[in-house]
Amino acid sequence: MQPSRRAFLLGRRPVQTPWARFIQRLTLLCQGAVRDLGEAGADGPRGWLAPAREGDLAHARALCAEYGVALALDGAEGAAVGPCLRVDPANLSGLARLAGDTPRWRAQPGVPLAVLAQAGLRQFDGLPGAMTLAEWLAAPAAWPAGRCAQSGVLAADVVLADGVEETLGPFGESDERPLRSATLQRLVPALFQLSTGPDAAACAVGGAWAGRYRLDALRPQAPATVNLAHLLLGHGGTLAWVQEVLLTAVPAAGEAAGGDAPPLDDAAREAGRRLDARIKALFDPDGRFPLLAFAQ
Repeated sequence: MQPSRRAFLLGRRPVQTPWARFIQRLTLLCQGAVRDLGEAGADGPRGWLAPAREGDLAHARALCAEYGVALALDGAEGAAVGPCLRVDPANLSGLARLAGDTPRWRAQPGVPLAVLAQAGLRQFDGLPGAMTLAEWLAAPAAWPAGRCAQSGVLAADVVLADGVEETLGPFGESDERPLRSATLQRLVPALFQLSTGPDAAACAVGGAWAGRYRLDALRPQAPATVNLAHLLLGHGGTLAWVQEVLLTAVPAAGEAAGGDAPPLDDAAREAGRRLDARIKALFDPDGRFPLLAFAQ
């Protein structure tokens, strides 16, 4: 007799695993599609969510924190060992051009790069058209050290690991809004301190940036100014969840690169790894997002 039939006849319900309860509650709370990819994989249980609205992501993040499940961007390189929910932002694909003399666009994370290029954002010309904006932000960022402004990213609305919603953008004299949360008030001074340390200096030797997380955003080359949103360039989906990005048009990557950077030596790479580990610990001390996966 099957266990489920025996339980029915004896009046007992089968015991649910924590993962099954997590998936059940996620399905009840979210309007988007949820898939249980199973618990038997070598790295642990896996699930998938395609949010239909931003509220779905808020429910997912809260449940992930409650059940100890990592929340990962689908398609990014973040490596999770243990329960993990991958989130596909494709349905969150709003794009609006803002009024004003300077052309600017607000884009949700699921907008394909082909749509952005067609709208007039030249930095996306020639890039994979099906890639989403969130995947592009998560992918390794090749801009020279101190030149993250070449990305055209002006600001980003994010959900941090503890659930706090913040806007990352210009910081200092050009800052248009204060840091609203205690989380960012704690985080930003620590990041500035890291940016003046020996590992940060080693990462910038030769014009390239040896780290994956773009801490050089805090020490930009003039005339650019500090912009906290540039910390997310190349973040692999491991520092925050991106809700919306404010973009402006800049030259395509090939036109803005300014020549190939020299190869990085082993000392610079090791400094980059140490720096990345410290940045990850500051942003996500409880491991709510997956770890950064490095290409070997």
